Amino acid sequence: MTVVQHVLAGLALLGGTFFCVSAVIGVLRFPDLYTRLHATTKGVTAGSLLLLAGVAILEADFFVVGKLFIIGLFFLVTNPIATHAIARAACREQLCEPQVIVDEYQEYLDRLREEEEGGLEYRSDHW
Repeated sequence: MTVVQHVLAGLALLGGTFFCVSAVIGVLRFPDLYTRLHATTKGVTAGSLLLLAGVAILEADFFVVGKLFIIGLFFLVTNPIATHAIARAACREQLCEPQVIVDEYQEYLDRLREEEEGGLEYRSDHW
């Protein structure tokens, strides 16, 4: 291990820790659900990837680095999907805060409910 590898790994680990701590602070300080979800998604994804990169720099084994790469891909795929699912469920359950000025998704849900109740004809070209 060279000094450069240790410095790069240390910087990546510190950066990852910073992003993860920032995500926690965002959850505690931001006022509504959407900004909290934004803080956690961005912070935890970036923090986790930097932490994995720091460990990969320190680790010399190819198989361990490969596993860390697969874990990083898993984070990149699942974090945004999970956040989207949480936000969509919150909006569907009408937990949207009054700060939301235009809620196009709620208008879409209202239109779907009217169609289910028979109030509107079914159109194949709607959203």
